Amino acid sequence: MNNPFRLDFGAKPKLYIPRIEEEETVLNTFLAEEPSTHLYMIIGARGMGKTVMMTSIAQKIEEQDNWIHIDLSSENVMQDFISELENKCKSKLPKLNISVNLKALNVEVESKEARYSTIKVELSKILEKLAKDKIRLLITIDEAVNSVSMREFATYFQQCLRKEYPVYVIMTGLFKNIRALENNKSLTFLRRAEKINLTPLDSYRIATEYKDTLKMNFDDAIEASNMIEGYSYAFQMLGYLLFKNNKLKTDDEICSELRYALYEKSYEKIWEELSANEQRICIEIAKSNQDSMASDIKTALGIDDNNYSTYRATLIKSGVLSASKTKGKLSFALPFFKDYIIDMM
Repeated sequence: MNNPFRLDFGAKPKLYIPRIEEEETVLNTFLAEEPSTHLYMIIGARGMGKTVMMTSIAQKIEEQDNWIHIDLSSENVMQDFISELENKCKSKLPKLNISVNLKALNVEVESKEARYSTIKVELSKILEKLAKDKIRLLITIDEAVNSVSMREFATYFQQCLRKEYPVYVIMTGLFKNIRALENNKSLTFLRRAEKINLTPLDSYRIATEYKDTLKMNFDDAIEASNMIEGYSYAFQMLGYLLFKNNKLKTDDEICSELRYALYEKSYEKIWEELSANEQRICIEIAKSNQDSMASDIKTALGIDDNNYSTYRATLIKSGVLSASKTKGKLSFALPFFKDYIIDMM
């Protein structure tokens, strides 16, 4: 039997724990006769399952007869938009006889603005045909960033909304990247977009998957589930290691392998993306033997309430920290992230 756990980032694994409530919210909204919104942003830390969730939703929408779906990168959005849309329409909707004026697009123009304007004209022709035939378009964009290309797309998407084109968008992104994008003066409408902040997976469902897939004793499955604290990537990695090593419970060797994999494949990048002061706060928390009190951190770092509140909110929304039910206390939301900082220090 092949290992049922998958380590690729972004690809939908064979063993997938769906976020049922969040997925149904998006599906029910987009499939409604009069949707309340045309845009969802899925936000979470690296490895939390943003792309997997978006892919799952897109696959369900693709099953609908009156929908087409295109997936775009955040690098060259508008150019990819028109080429992907034309190709998808030709393959799925040949009766619409949609074509793009390639001659107009390939003409050398004096500025990027002129080329952007030409693309918009061609796109609008296609979208008008889709609207006339009651065809809806889903666009998915993974790892949205505050780039010129993304800003151009967001501006055009706002125009689509005003013209009532049947365009629906799901994008994923890290909290800081989404915040930077929506803070542009011309894109403040993005602040009103519906956002789904991914929380840890349910520990009971993780334990059940381990028990059923690996034939583990349920108590051992619970122990394994508690170890990974609902972190999606760790769920796949720990299951992969248990299956590969033919083990029915965790031990020191498995824990060591899991830590190394999380450090190398996820936490190094997460750490690099933190600001210097965010790193300092994380170091103070890691040095503490228990949940850290805000007052202790502010005193140790010599920062005022306003700056501390800003860093704290960013770290929580980025999925690095979690706030304890006890007011003022903070702890890490990612398994072994404290160990990663201590080992690095």
